[in-house]
Amino acid sequence: MTKCLAGKGSEGRPRFVLAALFLAMAGCSVAPDVTISGPPLVAVADFQKGIAFTGYSADSYVGENARLSLQALRQTGAGWISLLATAYQDTINATLIDYQGRDTPTDASILDIMSYAHGLGLKVVLKPHVDLLNDPDHYRGDIGPGFAEADWAEWFASYRDFILHYAGLATAAGAELFCVGCELGTTVSHETEWRAMIAEIRGVYSGPLVYADNLVETRPNAVGWWDAVDFIGEDAYPTLSQSDEPTLDELTGAWRTYAGKLRVLASKWNKSLIITEVGFRSVRGGEANPWDWQRTGPVDLAIQEKCYEATFRAIDNQSWLAGIYWWQWAPDPNDGGPDDTGYTPHGKPAESVLRTWFGVAAGS
Repeated sequence: MTKCLAGKGSEGRPRFVLAALFLAMAGCSVAPDVTISGPPLVAVADFQKGIAFTGYSADSYVGENARLSLQALRQTGAGWISLLATAYQDTINATLIDYQGRDTPTDASILDIMSYAHGLGLKVVLKPHVDLLNDPDHYRGDIGPGFAEADWAEWFASYRDFILHYAGLATAAGAELFCVGCELGTTVSHETEWRAMIAEIRGVYSGPLVYADNLVETRPNAVGWWDAVDFIGEDAYPTLSQSDEPTLDELTGAWRTYAGKLRVLASKWNKSLIITEVGFRSVRGGEANPWDWQRTGPVDLAIQEKCYEATFRAIDNQSWLAGIYWWQWAPDPNDGGPDDTGYTPHGKPAESVLRTWFGVAAGS
């Protein structure tokens, strides 16, 4: 994602088709062009139908609430989760990354929730993030604007320790996929460092690897080492419309244009692509700059619903696409609902779209 995607969520960190009766009860107008979703998603074999499970404190994944929330996530038909583990550096000018602080989920809790997810039949992507602790005007994609060579050496040494630590947890818990980095746009030109680090990761974790980029629209050639990982990853937050009342066809058309850019990238590298994040808030104007976790406005369940439907229609039956992960689902079973303007689909019409395209039978 672009700026501020790093911790979208109900916890307040920067970064994260029901019937007309439901919408009326929620106080929302019904968009006349929204129709019941079509058949389940069709794509490549073993398509990753995923949702990001996102906690932002040491005990986020501890206890019965986290398990209840994960059970509800499973009922959408998702077969995969991306499990978030966020470490922190102070500002974009810092070179040290802390992955043992109070806002980072504990190792024990990560291992426990992955075990529980596997028990529910879910596969897991462990997806470590780096966020900024005291720099609200920037995000992780801005790291190191004035770094000298020595500064970059310090930063990569710290990142190496951080990412190898989580590669070890991925191995210990049997994670099915590991994400080597997320939205680190200013770092990706350091190809030698990334290739060396990925080689070390493979010495710790034997499963497939993905990197989560977010630059396909602005710098599509920024990552020159896609051959070093097994999947191209893109965090996808495209603006679909600037209209006050966009139609479903307009939203779908815009998504297809964006998907074309993803297809070109996958084709160039002859490698399958995963949409490692995609999300839309249930807020008026949520189709514009969907990465904007700070947008204010009234609840708009219908726009989130339409954006979900448009996304699925645009990506259905694309042979280059290996999976999609919706942002986001909190480890709080009460998160979401018809009064919520956040990213989660939980308890909103968008959840019904998700269930339909993920292949869950009506009434189940």
